[in-house]
Amino acid sequence: MARRPVKRRRDGTFEVALGANEREVLTEVVGQFRALLVHETPSSDPSLQRLFPPAHPDDPIAELEYEDAVGDELLQGRLASLDVLERTARAKTILEPDVLACMRAINDVRLVLGTRLDIREDASPQDVSGDPDREATFELYTYLSWLLGMLIEEIGEPA
Repeated sequence: MARRPVKRRRDGTFEVALGANEREVLTEVVGQFRALLVHETPSSDPSLQRLFPPAHPDDPIAELEYEDAVGDELLQGRLASLDVLERTARAKTILEPDVLACMRAINDVRLVLGTRLDIREDASPQDVSGDPDREATFELYTYLSWLLGMLIEEIGEPA
């Protein structure tokens, strides 16, 4: 049976069973990703376009109006999910809404990493070999993909 980083308990809570290294990595990732979201935009970092796709790509004025209307709300929602993931990295138990927020945050990070690496569905470690930074990023992407998959499975399991 595969190791479960989060396990649903009979009482409806979830036990967080992350190792110390996993907790450290997630905390570091949250900090780096939060800084990226706060200091960059899709204009300055195109990998963020997956998180903030243009609503009106052919109409710059309408796009600015859209960004003014909902951009901050979208950003605040993503930052709130990161806050939950950071708390979860230190927690022993969490509730279902926390699991869902962690899933959103992990998926956001994966989308940005995948965009930066130009990940395709059939990607393998050989696609990034020879470049230590890309290899490390791919390892993180792979770990987050696994973690997200485990969370999806666990949230679907009955208590």
